[in-house]
Amino acid sequence: VGLNNNVSDSEAEMAEGDAVAAKEVTKQRQAKKHIVSLRPGKYGPGKLLEEQPDFLLPEEVSSSLRQLVSPANAVQDRFTSLQKRNLVEVRKKVNPHRKYALKYVEKWRRKLPEELKELTKMKRNKRKPKKVIKMAE
Repeated sequence: VGLNNNVSDSEAEMAEGDAVAAKEVTKQRQAKKHIVSLRPGKYGPGKLLEEQPDFLLPEEVSSSLRQLVSPANAVQDRFTSLQKRNLVEVRKKVNPHRKYALKYVEKWRRKLPEELKELTKMKRNKRKPKKVIKMAE
């Protein structure tokens, strides 16, 4: 009877341990969901970069608030806010580039007169009409 009692006690302790572990796991999952919900979502191929907060050094701070100039750009701030709220997709800036390199072609006008004469001779030789032979029927 004593052995049965020890087994049932150990089973009860294991069940309590499992219940505590399950509660801990659910708490961790809920905490992770909450953290993920606070982060900006993923919309678009790029990643949203976290910006460092702007601050002024004590020497730069003016005595009156009217003279204080905001270093931030209002349009840029609005755009990043739209990206954080997943209303505009996040992309990297694409710089314009050529698919193929430019070819340099030398114009005939730039050639020396001797080279021009040679080129015109070559062109004339290519232009000669081919002789057509007619067959008598």
